[in-house]
Amino acid sequence: MRFIGDVHGKFRRYRELIRDVPASIQLGDLGVGFRRCGGPNDGEFSANPPYEAMIAGNHRFIRGNHDNPAVCARHSQCIKDGTVEGDMMLIGGAHSIDRQWRTEGYDWWPDEQLSLPELNTLVDVYATVRPRIMVTHDCPESLAPVMAAIGKFRYDYVSTRTRQAFEGMLYIHRPQLWLFGHWHFSLDKVIDGTRFICLAELECKDIEVNDEQLRRTI
Repeated sequence: MRFIGDVHGKFRRYRELIRDVPASIQLGDLGVGFRRCGGPNDGEFSANPPYEAMIAGNHRFIRGNHDNPAVCARHSQCIKDGTVEGDMMLIGGAHSIDRQWRTEGYDWWPDEQLSLPELNTLVDVYATVRPRIMVTHDCPESLAPVMAAIGKFRYDYVSTRTRQAFEGMLYIHRPQLWLFGHWHFSLDKVIDGTRFICLAELECKDIEVNDEQLRRTI
């Protein structure tokens, strides 16, 4: 399985990344339903993702904070938040630190994060499933200060309900592998037995997700 970091509407490069693999999961901020505000193209949707190339294989995505949640919900290749596939669980959404400079309905949405009741429900699901692999757009709360200390957002770190929910999941059960994007730089670090991999923009990593192969990879 190929995992791909944030795309941010750079669909030509994304098409190249999915061309030669049978399946992929993009970790959010693909750029679905993201609209311009101001200038000659005001209100126009940016270029659409390569839908035909996505459905020709098995190329899917979770939503990020820079994806329109309503448009994602109608997209056949969007993985619903809280989906469990085998022993892998997938959850999208995150908080936008720059939301004050964005425009609601164009490039920011109030439901960019799941609600607290929705997150609490997924914590219960997680506790039952106890997945071996977590795939999310953002990371758990305890990892955020580490990310903020070495990334370009070091001065903008804030606690969020999404990260807090992920931290609660981590307290219940530590998966072998946790993949995420959102932070725009690479990290591959084992903490207390869990391997955390953050993929930078348009970075990809191929990981076999069946039991035996995953053990060898980690």
